[in-house]
Amino acid sequence: MKLSEAILRYEQEYLVIKGVDKHQIFHYRALSRFWCEIMGDLEIEELTIIDVADFKTKFQVYGRHRCNNTLNNYICALRMILRYWKIRGLKVIDYSIIPAPRRDPVIPSFLTAEEVDKMIESTEILRTKFIISLLYASGVRVSELIQLNRDTIKDGMFTVIGKGRKPRISFLDARSTFYMEKYLSTRKDRLDALIITKDGTRASASTIQLVIRNATEKAGINKKVSPHTLRHSFATNYVKNGGNIRHLADLLGHASLNTTAHYTHIVNNDLMKQYQVFHTC
Repeated sequence: MKLSEAILRYEQEYLVIKGVDKHQIFHYRALSRFWCEIMGDLEIEELTIIDVADFKTKFQVYGRHRCNNTLNNYICALRMILRYWKIRGLKVIDYSIIPAPRRDPVIPSFLTAEEVDKMIESTEILRTKFIISLLYASGVRVSELIQLNRDTIKDGMFTVIGKGRKPRISFLDARSTFYMEKYLSTRKDRLDALIITKDGTRASASTIQLVIRNATEKAGINKKVSPHTLRHSFATNYVKNGGNIRHLADLLGHASLNTTAHYTHIVNNDLMKQYQVFHTC
């Protein structure tokens, strides 16, 4: 069986049935594409540890895809595929002997509360105001936002279906609730979708991304801002204000506290600056 076929069947027979998020499935498809471009479509049972090492080396100099974290995602995906087919009787190499590269530390980019205010105030479009305030108030992913319906939010609370099809509770603040009510009051349609396009269809992720990009430019903010930046901004603001890291993990839908712990680095940097200013020796 060719590696490309093994990856495709793993996706169809396991990932789709398990309900894995489409963004995770992307890593497997990207692995298949890059492996075939760099190494050729090898037979999975002929794959060796030397081939894997060769792929790692060549990947690092392959165009713009040089990030260790990206490579780590692909190697982890390959390990899972080999494990899957080994259990099903194929004579493949032991996945556990394939070392994953060390992940680069990632400090998420974020906006200050003042910058978020500036984005909201820069536009008169109620839908834009609502989208920005909701993303910042709740920390939901854009893929979760576009699933929401009008009747989803009740008393400032709503349930989203996150990665791995896991539900969690999210919240709106007073500002988001205000703009939601104002926005919905202007709607003449009967669509269930909470946020719609000008054409009267449910908003897509690309629609939300364009809204955020335009609002950023209009506000004169010289940063690369995406819907996920507002998620980072929510988390950073929460931690800076003394929020519990375990509660934040629940609010963000993180399976591991290690993921949420990235936000403590930002607070630690602030503490270091304060220490350097006020400590004397």
